[in-house]
Amino acid sequence: PAQRQRAHRARARTRESPTDVPREAMAAAAPPPKKKDKPEPVFPLNLNVGVMGHVDSGKTSVVKALSTTLSTASLDKAPESKARGMTLDLGFSSFNVPLPDHVKPGPAFDADELQFTLVDCPGHASLIRTIIGGAQIIDLMVLVVDVVKGMQTQTAECLVIGEITTDDLIVCFNKVDMLPEAERADAIAKATKRLRAQLATSKFRDAPVVACAACVGGEKVAAVSAEDKASKRRAEPVPNQSLGLA
Repeated sequence: PAQRQRAHRARARTRESPTDVPREAMAAAAPPPKKKDKPEPVFPLNLNVGVMGHVDSGKTSVVKALSTTLSTASLDKAPESKARGMTLDLGFSSFNVPLPDHVKPGPAFDADELQFTLVDCPGHASLIRTIIGGAQIIDLMVLVVDVVKGMQTQTAECLVIGEITTDDLIVCFNKVDMLPEAERADAIAKATKRLRAQLATSKFRDAPVVACAACVGGEKVAAVSAEDKASKRRAEPVPNQSLGLA
């Protein structure tokens, strides 16, 4: 009888175990979850802009002039690109502007800025696969054209890629500083007229055209000027400064 009583008491304790308490009751008794101290990240509305054009038309200079945030693969930082003086792979950078009035924050983003991510594409014909790879992720395209040379082979190829991948195009006439100042306005007007004729049969016939000089004198001139300034700073004598020692 004593053994039966002990077994009966053991079974009673097992039935009253907390594991048999309903989940709803346990959830009600549990302490409320702690609030997160860190605010939820806010993501801006982003547009991917493919920057394309013929080799040596100044695409990377345009990207450099616009960008405020650079990735590790931007502006031809790779040693191979520096050695050859040309873009060999996709480069990524970005800049932000205030959100336009006609665009309101939605469920996908909650910010008051619009971010443009610039995809700097190579211009050499042998890198056409890389160019196509970059074109697959773009929302719109900036076609950089050397205003002195006009439409070139890879410029036309980039237009074909643009026809397939995007509906929005901006043409950027670069290197206008290479035109004589007295003839600059007429030269830009003539280049624009020729471009309109070349785009007449494409869906980009009404694309906006802007003229700029992304790097006055070109990247090589800018590099030489920077080196000259650095040399002058190294050549300047360091003024004696009192250390205030007794």
